[in-house]
Amino acid sequence: MKPSNAIGLLPFAAALAAWAIVPIYVDYPSYMLPPLPDVWTHLLETLADGTLAGHVLNSLGRLALGFAVGTGIAIPLGIAIALNRHVADTLKPLLTFLQSIAGIAWVPLAIIWFGIGIGSVVFVIANTIFFATLYNTVIGVQAIPQALHRAVRSLGGKGLSLASVLILPGALVQLIVGFRTAMAYGWRALVAAEMIAGTNGLGYMTIEAVQWYRTETVLLGMIAIGLIWLVMDRLIFEPIERVTVRRWGIVQR
Repeated sequence: MKPSNAIGLLPFAAALAAWAIVPIYVDYPSYMLPPLPDVWTHLLETLADGTLAGHVLNSLGRLALGFAVGTGIAIPLGIAIALNRHVADTLKPLLTFLQSIAGIAWVPLAIIWFGIGIGSVVFVIANTIFFATLYNTVIGVQAIPQALHRAVRSLGGKGLSLASVLILPGALVQLIVGFRTAMAYGWRALVAAEMIAGTNGLGYMTIEAVQWYRTETVLLGMIAIGLIWLVMDRLIFEPIERVTVRRWGIVQR
């Protein structure tokens, strides 16, 4: 294990130690903050009966679907908008406005349009990822120097060849950064949407447990939400960023 990774584990170890010590010195109802062994036991139970795995898989499936829909629409639309500077300048304030609206703010409309269930949740995720990706696509394409546009066009580049030779490679760094941001927003929107409009998933599991004062389930859900994103960020987005953004000198360590 790298020293930097070991140092990164220290805050987690300190938090777990504090969690284990607090019940010894502070007298409070266990439902407010269950002892660490109780949560550990509950974790083993949910792993044994498949409950936790089921909720995790449902959440990840919705996230993947929302990401595919959101980015699949946002990237070509963002490229089309960015290639016309007048259109891009006109729409930028609107894109900034829509990007700033938190995903959870769309949940009431999603419920009205799609009802309770997967439709509403996927819509909120796709919507959140769409606007974040669209904005970053426009910014990335517009950052490509006009001299490169003229050079490629002078060699006969247009249409799909222009997009494959210049637009996508030139905007790739900004797109990678946008994907990481969009997925972070999408993950938070997913949890919030499942809490309000879901019928399963980590968000639903967490909020449903509140009705029965199953605080160990609430804490387990919160820990799972944080750990899953940490793993995705470290194993997927950070390596991609390392071989693109940092390698190309855009970000310096």
